[in-house]
Amino acid sequence: MNILQMTYFIAVVEHQNISRAAQSLFITQQTLSAHVAAMEKELGTCLFERRPKFRLTRSGERFYQYCLRFRELNYAMEREFCDMKGEISDILHVGISQTRSQILMPDLIQEMRKELPFVQVRIAEQTNDVLIEKLLKGDIDLMIGNIPDAGPKIRQEVLYRESMVLVLTEGLLTKEQLAGLRSSTDLRVLADLPFVMNTQNDIAGRIGSEILEAYHIVPRVAAMSDSAETCLRMCQNGLGAYICPDIYVRFYRERLQDLVIIPLDFSYPICLARRNDLYEKTSVLTFRKCCFKRVVE
Repeated sequence: MNILQMTYFIAVVEHQNISRAAQSLFITQQTLSAHVAAMEKELGTCLFERRPKFRLTRSGERFYQYCLRFRELNYAMEREFCDMKGEISDILHVGISQTRSQILMPDLIQEMRKELPFVQVRIAEQTNDVLIEKLLKGDIDLMIGNIPDAGPKIRQEVLYRESMVLVLTEGLLTKEQLAGLRSSTDLRVLADLPFVMNTQNDIAGRIGSEILEAYHIVPRVAAMSDSAETCLRMCQNGLGAYICPDIYVRFYRERLQDLVIIPLDFSYPICLARRNDLYEKTSVLTFRKCCFKRVVE
């Protein structure tokens, strides 16, 4: 038994299909089937039930857990010995939403390259939920985002808190309504307005919905997008009011001269999260240090 065979077995379990697993591994179905048969012969047990539905046997479930542990141990060993060579030149995979990536990553990577000039940073710009899944699976080394239920496999530290703001054009409300909104931030005055919103895949979209729900407002959604820039442009065109993090407003401030921006008493933490691995490679620890130096300070 070797790590390669275990890697093959993990792929079969994750795809629940020999053919799809073989495609993902860039080998033939016959080759993969032969490896599975060899593992079953060596272990003296059947690992899969093929019919009526493809699933793991009890022995297969147990073997799968061992494979995951061996893979994690092998990965930790490879990273540690790579670091021991002295010249750190690996690839660091970072997950972050597209808008936060535009705001934070250029400075963070510049800071990191001062210490590790040969490390390549690959950025996965996807929604928060997708990034959490990727982090748990080990597809990325760390992520910056909102992780409400981290669990024992993830360690996280708060980088900063994002406060929410209301953005709208003056024409959507009367002067009296705007004055009242500024003094009390009672959002019930917005009940009859159209809204531009981020989708529920985005943290800002979920928090925006929660804020409106707190004021018993069922929004009339004029448009919805995952892109903060798109939402702000639509808001600027008078399509509706928009609730978003203040960091978005600061980043796009040159485009918001004609918009009314009202701070709201709502915020949530943005964390740096990484897997709770046996060994943390130097590039992960260095990136963490850069985050707390550039973002927090």
